[in-house]
Amino acid sequence: MILKRGREGEQKLMKKGRGWLIHVSDFVEEENRRLVIHNEDSNIVKDTCCITHPRAQGDAWWDHAQLLAQVDKSITIFKEAHPGCVALFVFDQSLAHALLASDALHAFDMNKTNRGKQRKQWDTVIPMNNPYLAFCGKEQKMTTESGDAKGLQQTLEECGFSFNKKLKGKCSPVCSFENETCCMARILSKQDDFWLQKSQLEEKITE
Repeated sequence: MILKRGREGEQKLMKKGRGWLIHVSDFVEEENRRLVIHNEDSNIVKDTCCITHPRAQGDAWWDHAQLLAQVDKSITIFKEAHPGCVALFVFDQSLAHALLASDALHAFDMNKTNRGKQRKQWDTVIPMNNPYLAFCGKEQKMTTESGDAKGLQQTLEECGFSFNKKLKGKCSPVCSFENETCCMARILSKQDDFWLQKSQLEEKITE
């Protein structure tokens, strides 16, 4: 890169260095700012802050496992700092914050038919607001008798749904916003046991 001489008083354009990445994750309170524990001398003795330097020869990239560990630490510190109080945790819409458990219910991770390359999901109970009353409240296995993961079609049929066999398993690339019955995955995803599925983060804090 060639740098031309600038006008008098202009800052010289310096060559970019490789630098280091710094990732900081912390919890902030509405009233006391950072969530910390002070000693009698007002020195911080416990805090929730996690600082990492992610790179090839440095720290690992910040991931969901590290976040959950930090939440555990934060809950412990909150209880000590505010005994008898209840914390309200607020997070943004980061994908990491919405991550589901590896075996959680997720209709769009399922195939149209049984078996194939699809993960096994935990068993559920058909919700009480299912449109077919005869099936409400029944336990539903998400694996077949042979141990294979169930597909969308059988799962929906066990809830009382019947439809044209030509109905798609999933729309491509995505479902249209206004259509609630465009594919089997969309129909199943609107059932309460799938729709109200909690993220790992929400489950940990609620527990």
